[in-house]
Amino acid sequence: MKLFGAEHELDVWFERELGSPTAIQREAWPLLRQRRNALLIAATGQGKSLAAWRPVVERLADQSDEERAVRALHIAPLKALARDMTHNLAPMLAAAGRVSGRPLTMGLRCGDTPQFERLRQRKQPPDLLSTTPESLFVLLGSHGGRALLRSVEAVVVDEIHALADTKRGAHLALSLARLDRLVARPVQRIGLSATARPATALAELLGGQWPCEVINPQPPGAVALKLELPETPLGAWPGTVHWQQIHDRIVSLALGDRSLLVFCQTRAQVERTSAAIDERLVEHGQPGQVGAHHGSLDTSHRETIESRFRQGALRVMVSSASLELGLDLGHVDRVCQIGAPGSVNLVRQRAGRSGHRPGKRPCMHLFPLTRNQLIEATALAGCLDAGTIDHTTIPRGASDVLAQHLVAMLAAERLDVPAILQTVQTARPFGEVSRQTVEDLLAALAASPEDMPLQQFKPLVEPDGSGGWRVAPRAGRLALANAGTIPEFFEYDVVRADSGETVGRLDEEFAFESSPGQVLQLGRRAWKILRVSTGEVLVDPADDEPAELPFWFGEGPGRTREVAAAVLGVYDGERAASLHPQAMEMLAESRSVLGCLPGPNRLIIEQVTDPGGDRHVVLHTLAGARINRAWGLALRKRFCRQFNFELQAAATDDGILISLGVTSRFELAEVVSFVRSHNVADVLTQALLDTPLFLTRFRWCANNALVLLKTGPAGRIPAQRQRSQAENLIACVFPDQLACLENLSGPRQVPDHPLVRQALNDCLNDYMDLPGLIDLLERIEQGRLQVHAVETSQPSPLAEAMIHAPPHSFLDEAAAEERRTRNFEQPATTSHPRLPRAMPGSGGAARSMAGEPSPPDNAVAIAGVAGIRPSADALDDLLHAAGFLTQREGETGIGLGAPRPAGGWTGWFAQLLRERRALSLCSDDERPRIWISAAWLDWFLLLDPTRQATPPAGSVPREPPPATAEDARQWLIEARRRIDGDHAAQTVARLFPQN
Repeated sequence: MKLFGAEHELDVWFERELGSPTAIQREAWPLLRQRRNALLIAATGQGKSLAAWRPVVERLADQSDEERAVRALHIAPLKALARDMTHNLAPMLAAAGRVSGRPLTMGLRCGDTPQFERLRQRKQPPDLLSTTPESLFVLLGSHGGRALLRSVEAVVVDEIHALADTKRGAHLALSLARLDRLVARPVQRIGLSATARPATALAELLGGQWPCEVINPQPPGAVALKLELPETPLGAWPGTVHWQQIHDRIVSLALGDRSLLVFCQTRAQVERTSAAIDERLVEHGQPGQVGAHHGSLDTSHRETIESRFRQGALRVMVSSASLELGLDLGHVDRVCQIGAPGSVNLVRQRAGRSGHRPGKRPCMHLFPLTRNQLIEATALAGCLDAGTIDHTTIPRGASDVLAQHLVAMLAAERLDVPAILQTVQTARPFGEVSRQTVEDLLAALAASPEDMPLQQFKPLVEPDGSGGWRVAPRAGRLALANAGTIPEFFEYDVVRADSGETVGRLDEEFAFESSPGQVLQLGRRAWKILRVSTGEVLVDPADDEPAELPFWFGEGPGRTREVAAAVLGVYDGERAASLHPQAMEMLAESRSVLGCLPGPNRLIIEQVTDPGGDRHVVLHTLAGARINRAWGLALRKRFCRQFNFELQAAATDDGILISLGVTSRFELAEVVSFVRSHNVADVLTQALLDTPLFLTRFRWCANNALVLLKTGPAGRIPAQRQRSQAENLIACVFPDQLACLENLSGPRQVPDHPLVRQALNDCLNDYMDLPGLIDLLERIEQGRLQVHAVETSQPSPLAEAMIHAPPHSFLDEAAAEERRTRNFEQPATTSHPRLPRAMPGSGGAARSMAGEPSPPDNAVAIAGVAGIRPSADALDDLLHAAGFLTQREGETGIGLGAPRPAGGWTGWFAQLLRERRALSLCSDDERPRIWISAAWLDWFLLLDPTRQATPPAGSVPREPPPATAEDARQWLIEARRRIDGDHAAQTVARLFPQN
């Protein structure tokens, strides 16, 4: 007989090991002990996991005499988070085991769980099982999994906010409804979230048809946001000098801390930043202290990096979104964010990785990359001060998600439509689904288009002959092999030839364009490509060779509505006292050019003519990328119809840019009336059907619905075959979509097919924000949003960022090199004739054969050596144009276009050294080594005779030096303006001080 119950014993353990309970723990424990459903909301590091799990573990300890079985599930959005929980709960389970008289265990069940572990779990079930939404779906569909789940009494859904606004959340809601049906009773549901708005919506998603209480004892915690700006003033885009100074600052932070976590916006940026930081730490005697972590690296690599960082073996971890959730990383001193993330929730989540303990204030060092981002950073700070949380929109009635569960339910047991409907409607996203909807969806799943080849399409559902439905043979197994709703982006596995180990994954386009012998960087290591085959890139380590960075394509979510509103407020004068001088200067310049600034009640339309005579219209909406994509596509369609011209367009968070043709004549202010609120949905639907977007989204919906499989009976289906199957299916169910335009007499007729409807809904309301656009257009039509149109002779500072919009913002299929906005670019210096950029005694810059003017400011100067394709000749040209490169500038690849090799110009500089076309100059003091063209050696020795050339110059042909050292100095200052802009004189003075 136990003297004390589990609650008392765990009180003693908790007080001894952790101290006093936090607010969320004190409020959650009494309610959860009553087996009530609850959503627990608290900032990162406030003990939500122990708040949820302790009552469940107490119950297990008090039920020690019952048969061993899985009593509770932990569901996490990431496998790594599911794995972490098995370690994090171990101390409490050990303490509870001493109370119960037997050890309490927790198992892990994910897609890569070994077969022997699965068998062991069936024979000796753990008390708790940690899994993911996709693996729960698989367990519900397999005989052994269903047996394992029949005893479940409670479910804890971790980081539910990361699932709620995607189809994964709707998918999980149906799985929880099916779990209730399996165990024949409501399972207690507990959700954990750091950010939830509205909290009631997330609670309804979690609870389904059952009540679910919200426990939110404290307002959102304060976050310290520290702006970090490079020494060189920001511009419309970041130059090489900015990146160097950002990396230098991060290294200085890293040297002062034990652990630093750096977040980047893209996977390619993770690779580039980790390489740059590592090179600098090596210079400080800290080699091997940087880890790269992103979703295209193999799980084993990520786990190794996480473990080393947690144990203190790594000083810096550079990550994309893969570490923003609650993975256990141990102590993190600081968090850095490169670029403005566009979301208050992301800032809270990522900043919370530091100060990950009760009572600690999270802190983030935010590095804006442009002046626009500097203003956004000010808006983000205002949102944090006001306790703002981004709104979460939960998808409703996703037919592709429902179709996947219908197949799985019919495969697991014989059910009629009323029984299916009874279960489905208990999931909140599907609470309004009707019987007719289920019948129509089953009929669509069973339909077999007569023109589809049998090898490409075989329905998994068929009529049972008595008015009901059944699944085809092997349908159950195929449903489990294709579980989940995570989109297929078609990546190639990168596999080591010597061990067969998977290193990571590459974007299909990058892999397709790669060739044997090419060296790439992945996971902070160089790999030489041996062979590229379907779906696989075979590599060998190539640690001593210069490597280029890969690229990946993806879809950015864009600025949230809350941040967009805050940005508009800053432009309208809010938080003026908090603005950085650079931001104030940009706003003043923009107001001077445009006459006024955009704001909550004002839209600015700017028309500017480029040096080549083409006109460009910029709508400064600041409404966020999702609304701007929608309006931009709709406007592009209207222009096409009205002026019979396929124009180029781009949409970013800040606005829409449209490059016009010569036949496009209209009053500038009339642009806003080209699309009206009452017909924008129809116009936008026809517009997106002209883009690859719809085809991709349709394929994803067909994958989710198990109409087109990602994995067939023989294994993974190759990317091209999936594409062909998707196009063939669209040709059958939606003939107008792929029809020849010459045969269309009017708008495409959209069929009433569930997958077509779902794909259109995903395009209009997920990738874009149609309701937000309708609201914006209605405000214009009602006069609540004023329109100010202005023609400018030069782009305003706001327009400059749009002119240099990144490729992922393009709304048409023209490549980056074909953009009409390139007419704004200054031509680069040519390499012929071989003359210094400014000849001694000329009193200014020498004009090149291309007639290049001197760069008017630092931004243009930096752009002048940007986007260079790497080669020995290109580096030779650069050394002539810029005078010299410091060794760091050369090794980081200043001026190189993306993807940038990890070693920068190093390999090509070595070639120039061998060919005696370049030299390295070093000094006896601490001044850095510089790279120069061998022809100008005497010019540099005139400035500093103590400099030593490596290798010795010997009989290298040289240009005769000018008459005086001052002439050489003036030439060098003018040449270095291509790198340093207005700071060129300081750079030359630092490296070549005057006596």
